[in-house]
Amino acid sequence: MVTPPKIPETHSRPPSPRVVVPMVMLLAALGVAAMLLLPPMWSDAAQFEVAQTEPTLTSANAGELCLRLSENPREYLSGEASQRRSALRSESCNRAFAEHPENLHFKVAVARALPYAQREEKVALFREAAAQGDAEAYYEIYEHHKSWDRGDLDQMPLVTRAEADRALHKAAELGHPFSTQMLAILLDRGTTVKRDPVAARYWAGRAVANPAKDASTGGLLVLLGRLLVTSDQPDERARGLDILERMAKAGQFGAKRELAIAIRKDDPVRARTLLEESLWPDPGGAPPPLAEILIAGEGGPADPKRALSLLNKRTDTTGAKGVLGRLYLEGKIVPRDPQKAALLFDEAGAWDLDARTEVLRIAAAHPEVRIPNSKHLLYYATEAAELDEPGAMAALIDLKLSQNTQFQDRPGACKLIETAVGRGDQSMTQRLADCRAS
Repeated sequence: MVTPPKIPETHSRPPSPRVVVPMVMLLAALGVAAMLLLPPMWSDAAQFEVAQTEPTLTSANAGELCLRLSENPREYLSGEASQRRSALRSESCNRAFAEHPENLHFKVAVARALPYAQREEKVALFREAAAQGDAEAYYEIYEHHKSWDRGDLDQMPLVTRAEADRALHKAAELGHPFSTQMLAILLDRGTTVKRDPVAARYWAGRAVANPAKDASTGGLLVLLGRLLVTSDQPDERARGLDILERMAKAGQFGAKRELAIAIRKDDPVRARTLLEESLWPDPGGAPPPLAEILIAGEGGPADPKRALSLLNKRTDTTGAKGVLGRLYLEGKIVPRDPQKAALLFDEAGAWDLDARTEVLRIAAAHPEVRIPNSKHLLYYATEAAELDEPGAMAALIDLKLSQNTQFQDRPGACKLIETAVGRGDQSMTQRLADCRAS
């Protein structure tokens, strides 16, 4: 068993009475009635800001304090108050775990409180607790990879993508609510785990049935409805449409937009109306699909000028960037500009795996194109290829074999080609022969 390392403690003085006394005098002057009108903002965490003494730590309350202080505070704490809170959290968790080493909740709490400099000890404790069946520990393994081990192919990860993938799945299987929700999202969106629409629908349903703390049930239902309407099973699609209809009537954020996208092909007039109605309450999500409808003239007259205006007003959103990128790539409404298209797709790729793959194709076809953070792009392209996402391996190989000097890497391409052939991709057989001949 890993010996629990001591969490470094920080100590600071309590706030000066000069800070507290004026507040007390003010409340006394205003009277009890005024005190009752104050908003309920004095939570346990906020009391660290004004209290002159923290709770006295004892063997009896160490565990309760450890678990309570391990949760994120519900409001902002100043640096001094935050330090005192962290010190008490460290001391209480160390004490609780020392007295109850069999308690996995305390073990995970100790690991979470360790600073990044002690990441090896942190992850070792998570792995030990996970091996004993703790769902939170499995989630923390995934979280460590997401927060610290991604984005740079030159960095040796402490938690690999494959381990993070397995850990997130295991946490969800054990009923960890937030892991269930995150797994559904990633199975739909991609990154870390391979996209799987059938599995995404399953886990979204589980997330609705067992929502994470503070999660919006309505938001989870919109997610489930959005995924169900993409099913090729008529009963699942009908269920998804029913969910979105109900959520739209209830005024749930994003429901009208998703309903419009779902019925766009079959009922473009209503889809257009729903998106027009969503422009004000959903200014980030509604403009991209509405712009596409306006350009195509679906459900009414074409209005490319207004479409472009809608998109240019929302260039702070990834959805608008993706639609604009396509316009610049194809030279529709705007002059053709592969460089601008690549940059827009690159930014849209933060939430869109297909947009990232499009960047690879543009850079391969246009050697003059340059991407500012090429290492970041290559990391996620390599991840997608490793996961065997459709088209990802071929796009990355073409880029590495292209004339684009920013990405040329023939040895790396040949290694990928060998992997592709090993997976059974016969279209790469001749390329592998060329690699071995050169």
